[in-house]
This record gives sequence, structure tokens and C-alpha cells, in this order.
Amino acid sequence: MAHPKLKFYFREPTIDTNMPITDGSVQIEGFEWEFVPNEEEANAWDCGFAARVRAHAQGAAHVSIPAFPNRKFRLAYIFVNSKAGIESAKDLEGRRVGIMRWDNTAGVWARGALQHYYGVELKRIQWLAPRVKKDGVAEGIRIEKIEGGGDADHLLDQLLMEGKIDAVIGPNLLPSISARDSRTRRLFRDYRTEEQHYFRKTGIFPTSHIVTLKQAFVDRHPEAPVALLKAFRQSRDIAFERLEGSDPQIIAYSWIAAAVAEQRELMGDNYWAYNIEKNRIVLEAMTEYAYEQGLSPTRIDYMSFFHPEAAALGGW
Repeated sequence: MAHPKLKFYFREPTIDTNMPITDGSVQIEGFEWEFVPNEEEANAWDCGFAARVRAHAQGAAHVSIPAFPNRKFRLAYIFVNSKAGIESAKDLEGRRVGIMRWDNTAGVWARGALQHYYGVELKRIQWLAPRVKKDGVAEGIRIEKIEGGGDADHLLDQLLMEGKIDAVIGPNLLPSISARDSRTRRLFRDYRTEEQHYFRKTGIFPTSHIVTLKQAFVDRHPEAPVALLKAFRQSRDIAFERLEGSDPQIIAYSWIAAAVAEQRELMGDNYWAYNIEKNRIVLEAMTEYAYEQGLSPTRIDYMSFFHPEAAALGGW
């Protein structure tokens, strides 16, 4: 008898924590994978974390599991015009700062850090975005619409290089940063050290994505959330084995195993945990930031959007 298909949409199918699934190394117990090109066709997907909180606040019939395949520190994603005279986070107050859109997960994390870690008053920043929504924005925040078509990263990057905006907070490296254009730079020149200090002080390792299922599919297949969580744990384990195993498959950086060991020394052996217990600080921070920044009308109890059996599954 054929197993039912679980239609999955990956936003980033080629990142290391997802590749063991997408290359066929990991199967899902009791189901067959089918990878689809968009969320609408999917039974499950790697949902943007801020979007997940906002959708839950709006009553979406979704349920999540504690699998977080994409995590990035976001202080490295604050960029400034080199001649704007911005030397510290507080210098962003009163400046024109471009964003992709207000509810982008990377921006939520970066603004949360600016507010809580650096004492920046978000209402004192002049926000600009090519994608502006009328709701989901905190009172007192004003966002000016940027006119212009095409890719948001390129649009914001061009404005930053020309000095028409002073800074950008984005989910991706801007083209000028990748090209090492002297007209732009990161706010934090030594961003690695800055982010390590941030983690030591806060314990926050920001999560970009959270694996989420449609409730209707779970109603038909109640075993799916636990099976999916087990598959993602296996995929993560294979990804780490490919980094630091007996025959590493990531060889473009010669000292990758040493870098992982250094990260474990700072963040703990199981710093990429797929469970609730080791992610409570992060879950609490995102629900707090989402509420403060207007994405949810009340602060959500993060346990309310997890599948109970998946949330209770032992291991990491």
C-alpha cells in the first residue's frame, strides 16, 4: 500500500540543514515527500517565523513543530552608507533606514536587538520600504513608500550607495557589500565579535524559519507532525556530519570543523536544537518583538502554535 504524500514547500531547498531531505538522503516515516513550488500547494513548509506569529494572531489554521532549519544572527545584516557618519547603533536614530517590509523576520530580529540590546528608539527612525502594508505596524511607526520596481535588495542598495538613504536592514547581503564597494559597509565592522557578545549577553540565536503544517492535513494525518520533526532532526544531523565527520563534504573552507567546535564552545554542544526546551529564550523574544512591533495585537503564548505531541517529543 502506497504511503500518502506530504507536499512540502522549501523556501531555501539548498541550504545545508535542508539538503539531506531535498537530495533524497532523508525519508519521512509513513509518508512520501513531494516538493511543490509554493505554499498554496503545500501541506507543510518552512514558514518565516515572524509571518508564523502574525498568521497565528490572525487565526490561521496552521500548526508548527519545533524545527528551525534556518537561523542567522542579524547584526551583520545592518548596512550603512560609508559617508553617513553612522558609527554606532544609536546613530541610526533620526536617520533614513530602508527595509524590505516591516514584517520580514530578519528585520524583526534586527529591530528587536536595536531596541533591547542597544537602546535604540525605533520611533525615532525614518523608515522606508518598497512594500508597505497598512496593518501590522506598531503605533508611532511611520513607513514611507519607496517608489521603484524590481528586486528590493537592488533598489535599497542603489539608494544606499547614492546616499539617498542612510542605512538598510535586510534579510540578505546587499550586492554592494558582496562586491566590497567602498560606498557601503556593515554597521558593525567586526560583526562576528559583535554577534558573539550579543549571544553571550542575551542567549538569543535568531530563528528565521519554523516548520509549519496546515491543520487540515494534520486532521487527516495526525502522525505527520512527529514524523516530520524526526525527519528534520535527521536532516540536521547529516548536515553536521557533512561538515565535521570523518570525510567532510564541505571543503571550500579548510577549517570548518574548527569553526564549528568554536561555536559549540560558545553556544553549547546542541546549539541547533529542534525542541522547545533549548529554544525558549528565542521563542519568548520573537513573540515579544512581534507584539512590540505591531505584528500581533497581544503577546502570543508561543506554546499555543505548536503541535502538542511534536512539542513533547524527547531529544533535541
